[in-house]
Amino acid sequence: MFSMAVWWAWKWRCRDVFGERKLCRDRLKFIKDLAEEVRRAHAGTLNSSPPHARVERLIRWLAPNEGWVKITTDGASRGNPGLAAAGGAIRNADGEWLGGFAINIGSCSAPLAELWGAYYGLLIAWDKGFRRVELDLDSELVVGFLKSEMSNAHPLAFLVRLCHGFFTRDWLVRINHVYREANRLADGLANYAFTLPLDLHLFETCLEAVHLILLEDANGIAIPRAVRM
Repeated sequence: MFSMAVWWAWKWRCRDVFGERKLCRDRLKFIKDLAEEVRRAHAGTLNSSPPHARVERLIRWLAPNEGWVKITTDGASRGNPGLAAAGGAIRNADGEWLGGFAINIGSCSAPLAELWGAYYGLLIAWDKGFRRVELDLDSELVVGFLKSEMSNAHPLAFLVRLCHGFFTRDWLVRINHVYREANRLADGLANYAFTLPLDLHLFETCLEAVHLILLEDANGIAIPRAVRM
């Protein structure tokens, strides 16, 4: 109401100064009605569903189907580009640890770190003899790279093509985008990799640093997140 009053007071003053004098019978009522109209319009906008409305959902790690294994991988870059690392784990339908890794990369961008995580996840799963594999990543950008063709001129093309090379082998691979809340185990391994020497490190058993996350995922612990409707 204050803003409406200031605006119309200035407007009426200008009309008086420049000779266009049009008085309202009840200026106070005019301001009140105008302010109420603006308020109703604003309330209607807030109550309607905007294009990117969000709703809270419970997000958790989803186990693969029987006979399949799931690889969850993640990459991290402190600076983008900056110090970078990646990590991942392989689990079965019961949420049991089948293998994991962490790699201290050195320095690179976040998408490159994510791709290194996906590459080593696929490589380790193949070497272990798994032939029905789901690959979960929380980077929509990298999932898009892995599901489409890429120009040779792109700076990440060499690593994307290395990953694509796995898809032509005699196995089944599904690629999924998941929220970070469903990828906490891989995220924990990627962050743990920063404490390790530069190199790839393989883990046949679950690390104590991420063991609690492994148990929570296996037990179906969910975390709330606001997601787009």
